[in-house]
Amino acid sequence: MTIRRFPAALALAAVLLVSVAAVAGAGPDHPRSRPHSVIGESVRGRPIEVRRVGDPRAPLKVLVVGSIHGDETQGHRVVRRLRGRYGERIRGADFWTITTVNPDGVAAGERRNAHGVDLNRNFSHGFDPTLSGGYNSGPHPFSEPESRAVKRLTKRVRFDLAVWYHQPWGETLVPCDSSSRYARRYARVSRLKPSRECDVYAPGSAISWQRHRFGTVAFVVELPGGRLHGGEVRRHARATVAVARMLK
Repeated sequence: MTIRRFPAALALAAVLLVSVAAVAGAGPDHPRSRPHSVIGESVRGRPIEVRRVGDPRAPLKVLVVGSIHGDETQGHRVVRRLRGRYGERIRGADFWTITTVNPDGVAAGERRNAHGVDLNRNFSHGFDPTLSGGYNSGPHPFSEPESRAVKRLTKRVRFDLAVWYHQPWGETLVPCDSSSRYARRYARVSRLKPSRECDVYAPGSAISWQRHRFGTVAFVVELPGGRLHGGEVRRHARATVAVARMLK
C-alpha cells in the first residue's frame, strides 16, 4: 500500500489550525481567552471587530455598540469596561461588544463614514433617500460596508437586546413602544435621565431596523458631551447588564 505524505507546509498549517481552535475554545467562562472576530471592513479597509463576553452558551444575546458616529466616542469606554474584569462576572447572557462600527469616522473625527454617509440612516426600515448633509442616508439601504457588516451579524445572532451609544444629548432615549420599560430601567441604573418625550425611531436607523425586523429590544443612550468620569462609565456598564437581566 502506498503511503501519501503531506507536504511539510500543509502539516504545519494543520497544527496551527488545531492550536487556534484550542485557544478559541479554551475556558468558556473567561472572556479574555476569546479573541476578537472581524465582522467586516470599513470603506478604507479598517476592520470592524466584535468581542464576546459573559456566557457564550446563554440563549440571551446582547449587542453593545460604542459608536456609530465617528465623533461620538465615549461609549467606547463603556465597551472597554464590559470587556474587562466586570465582563468576566456576567452570567446568563452572551454579550457581543463592538467598539465602533465606523472606524473611518473615528480616525477622522467625523460623524459620517468615508463616503460621507450617516450610517445611522443607512438601514432599511423607514429609509429616506432624500436626507442630506450630516444625515446623508446614502444611495440605498445598506449601501455601506459598515451597515452591511451589522446586518450580517444581526441576522446571524438575532439579538434580544441592543444598546447603541451616541452623544451629546445626555439622555437615555425611551422608545415609543414596549421597549420603553427597558430603557427606563437603564436610565435608573445609569442615572442618565430618560428623555421627556418618547423616541420616535429615526428613518433608516440601526435600532429601528433591529426592532422591526427581529423584535429586538433596541434603544439609544445619548451620553453627555465631553469625557465621562470613571464612575459614570461603571454605571453605564452595570445598566446594560441590569437591562439584560430583565429579559431572562
